[in-house]
Amino acid sequence: MDKEQTEPTENVVKEPVDKSETTTTNDELKEEFEKEEGVSEVSLIITEDAGGFVLLDFEVTEDMKKEDAEKISKKYYERLEKEYPEHSVDIQARKSGETFVQETKTVK
Repeated sequence: MDKEQTEPTENVVKEPVDKSETTTTNDELKEEFEKEEGVSEVSLIITEDAGGFVLLDFEVTEDMKKEDAEKISKKYYERLEKEYPEHSVDIQARKSGETFVQETKTVK
């Protein structure tokens, strides 16, 4: 069976995709989160795409215990659920780049 040969195509970008209208952040919440002991980096994205998502990823220090990361995740999960009741929520704590703790709520 012959494999079909295809010519590689150039990546053609006609118009840049502007997501600024559908993506926001919550600086107040992000700053508060960054003050949590053991949290070294925070990424918070709130998007209206696909029904609305709140994505919160944070990096924890090497010495953080799983229970402590779970407490922080739970605290902010409950707050995000109240502030964004119509959004799906995904919180991930990472340690050394690997997912350490995760809390997820999907809105149907």
